[in-house]
Amino acid sequence: MNLTDRIYLAVHAGLTLLVCFRHEHVARWPYFVAWNLIAMVAIVLLARMQQTSVAWEFAHDFLPGLIFFTSVFEEVALLCLTMVGRWQNQHLLGLETALFPVPPSLWLRQHVPSWGVELLQFGYFAFYPMYPVVGLLFWSWRHRAGFQRAFRDMTDAVSIGYVICYVVFIAWPTQSPRHAGSVVPAAHTGPFSWLVGLIQSKGGVHCNAFPSAHIMLAFVLQVFTARYWRKAAPWLLVINLLMCLGAVYDGYHYAVDVMAGSLVGLVVATAYLACIRG
Repeated sequence: MNLTDRIYLAVHAGLTLLVCFRHEHVARWPYFVAWNLIAMVAIVLLARMQQTSVAWEFAHDFLPGLIFFTSVFEEVALLCLTMVGRWQNQHLLGLETALFPVPPSLWLRQHVPSWGVELLQFGYFAFYPMYPVVGLLFWSWRHRAGFQRAFRDMTDAVSIGYVICYVVFIAWPTQSPRHAGSVVPAAHTGPFSWLVGLIQSKGGVHCNAFPSAHIMLAFVLQVFTARYWRKAAPWLLVINLLMCLGAVYDGYHYAVDVMAGSLVGLVVATAYLACIRG
């Protein structure tokens, strides 16, 4: 059982305890308990079966990236007011006011030309296939010299980053600027604008804003790409910077959310690599 397995066993166990402890504040709380127990059984089962075939190995290795990174993020969003009970956005707005003379989302809307908006939308959309693409490449290269630990270590580092985000989401819940009323959505008709809008309308959450877990993941991948696949790192950096700007432009995050998410990702990935090299 690897580090990511143990992390998500602990996460699901912790969420189960939280739901049971605060069940009077959680609608249909037995469903949350049932889901967490199913997830824990799946982790243990796949960890035991991974050595039996390549198919089981793939299912085990990609269980977090294809299911838990999203499902736990969504579960935490539903539970984010369980402990504190009120949003903390006023602190984010105060921090942005102290750091920036003009709100970054407003500044971007005033200065980004119409042709540049779709680039920002492309950057934000790139988050969704980013881990599957980079992860699948590193996983497929796992038997190559120099890449044996690339996928495993990257996924472990992302899992650590997500745990940090989950804890902050529940201990200090914040909404996105769109849902807090700080930013009015801008209307655009490009293909990436449409795709981002479609995804957000079907599966987006209105909380889990600070720090940005999306940006955290992107910058963990940035560090591991710079370590294992240097030719692709500059291209990924461009995409990640567009993602950061797109998140702020669209009002999915405050600038401080993006700054915090990128810092968590960079620190976690760099520290992880330093530890395993040591």
